[in-house]
Amino acid sequence: MRPSNRSAILDAALRVVERAGVTAVTFESVAQEAGLTKGGLVYHFPSRHALLVSLQEHLAEQWESALVAAAGKPAAEAAATERAAAYARVATTSATRAELLLVAEAATDPALAQPWVQLMESWAPPPPSGSPLSPEEADRLIAHLAADGLWIYETLTGIALPPETRDQLSRRIVEITHPRHEHPR
Repeated sequence: MRPSNRSAILDAALRVVERAGVTAVTFESVAQEAGLTKGGLVYHFPSRHALLVSLQEHLAEQWESALVAAAGKPAAEAAATERAAAYARVATTSATRAELLLVAEAATDPALAQPWVQLMESWAPPPPSGSPLSPEEADRLIAHLAADGLWIYETLTGIALPPETRDQLSRRIVEITHPRHEHPR
């Protein structure tokens, strides 16, 4: 395999993370996985940190694409309930080991976290700022937390949910994102 673009290199880096963890991401391991020389990798990423930042951006872009597909439109064109429902639909898929490890790694470095911060600001319901919460605010927050929990469940527990159970839970979480007088599409 001879990737000629950053995306193929980042996909190779994701495979390294999936197999061996974030600490295994080195120029040597990613170059070998991508079928490149170390120099070929350094051409695209001047440092390991630059590679890790780009890897976070790559994952966040994949999430953004999935969110746009789930909503049927970009975040800027979607209503709050549509964004919340799209987030719930996407987040209720199971996390890969690489995704979970990279998101955890992002929590320790603002540069690594930035793509996720931007994604969440666009798509996830903002955390409520006051008390008490309206019933709609509480439902959206519960749905967000439930979607995140379903996203990490299998990776953390090692227990696979039957697809029909995951689908049922996903549909229910999406229903919760809508005020009682609205119906999700």
